[in-house]
Amino acid sequence: MKTARQYVDLVRLEFLMNRPYIWMGMMIQLVMTVGLIWGFGFFIPSITEMQALYLTSGAATQAVVTMALIMLPQKLAQEKAEGTFHFFLTLPVSREMYLAAQLTVVAIMAVPGIVLAVALGAWHYGIPIEPGAAVLLVVPLAVLSLAGVGVAISVLSPWPQVTNALTQLAIFYVLLFAPIMFPKEQLPGLLQDISIVMPPSYAADAMRATLTNLPGTELGKSLAVMAGFAVVSIVASAITVRRRG
Repeated sequence: MKTARQYVDLVRLEFLMNRPYIWMGMMIQLVMTVGLIWGFGFFIPSITEMQALYLTSGAATQAVVTMALIMLPQKLAQEKAEGTFHFFLTLPVSREMYLAAQLTVVAIMAVPGIVLAVALGAWHYGIPIEPGAAVLLVVPLAVLSLAGVGVAISVLSPWPQVTNALTQLAIFYVLLFAPIMFPKEQLPGLLQDISIVMPPSYAADAMRATLTNLPGTELGKSLAVMAGFAVVSIVASAITVRRRG
């Protein structure tokens, strides 16, 4: 009961302390979602239904990836610079609960982007989007599987500027060189091999499986792999926070 109360209080405190940042982050995410679905369509004048489904499900995945790989590490880096991060670690609360509160806020911030991606993609391209119940499992698993990378970037980076640079490199890879917005078969062999060990690939596959009827998806496998990544990510994040605290 005490642990649950700590978690709830920390989540509430995170929202109260970071309201401007949270609203700004969600607005940026919404604009990015519009750009991905509407803007990318300009590069494909005669877009097919399959391509539109990839763009839409990919934009929904990007909403999660962006929060875990950009917003989370940049937020933690800023808190490190301001001293807030170390202040929280001195409080008589579980550091794991502090980390869980951070991840909860990030997951909630991703929801508007996912909803907009689904609604805008279905309306703009006139494609069938039927979200399955499994999406409620895909989102938290995607955040958890990527959190370790985001936490490591922010906690181990010596300055916020380094964190910002690394997060931009990460999202650059995800946008252009990972099978998120397009099929894996369109990538060169080396990038296909690299994608096998990258959590975003499985997040995208799971999102496609729950939102579309695209062939070749493997929901069960992707969920299992993300769960494995999530366990490693959580353990690594907890160890990193404890050592740096």
